[in-house]
Amino acid sequence: MTKEKFIENFKLLLVHLRDLTEEFCFNDISENYKFVLEPSERNVSGHLTKDENEYLKTWNKLENKEISFEQVIELLYKNGKTPKWADCNIKSSTLDKTVVKIFFSRQFRDESEIYYLERGTGPFKAVVNTPYKSIENSSEKFDVNWKEKLEKSKIKNIFSKIKHFWF
Repeated sequence: MTKEKFIENFKLLLVHLRDLTEEFCFNDISENYKFVLEPSERNVSGHLTKDENEYLKTWNKLENKEISFEQVIELLYKNGKTPKWADCNIKSSTLDKTVVKIFFSRQFRDESEIYYLERGTGPFKAVVNTPYKSIENSSEKFDVNWKEKLEKSKIKNIFSKIKHFWF
C-alpha cells in the first residue's frame, strides 16, 4: 500500500467513525483529533518478525499518551506495510478534542493481507463501544464518554475506600 493510500484510508475512517458515533451517541464530536495507540499485546512474541517486536518499544513508551494524526502515520506505516487490522473507536470527546483509540494488530503486512480494504478504510475499521444498558434501549442515544466516566468512577471509589480505611 502506498503511503498516500494509507493516509486517504485513515482520513475516510475518521469520517466513518464520526458518522457512526453520531448515529449512536448524543455528543457533539470535535474534529480536533488526538489518538491513543493500543497494540494487540504489549510483550515480545515469537510469532512476530524482529522489526514487529522492535516497534513494541516505541508503542510501550506511548502507552495512554495522545498523539497526532501525523504521528499515527509515522508509527503505523512502515515501508509499504501496515498493521493487518486496526479497530478504531472514540475513547472520549469534548467540544475541544476527540480522542480516538486505535487497537491494532502487531503484524505488519502488505496490502494483500490487510483487513477492511473492501470498506475503503483498510486496515482501519470504525467501531462504537456500547454500554450494556444501551442494548435494552437501542433506540436511545448514549454518551460517547460512558466508558471513560465509568473508569474514573471506579478509580474514585477505590481511592475513597483506601481513604476510609486509613482514616
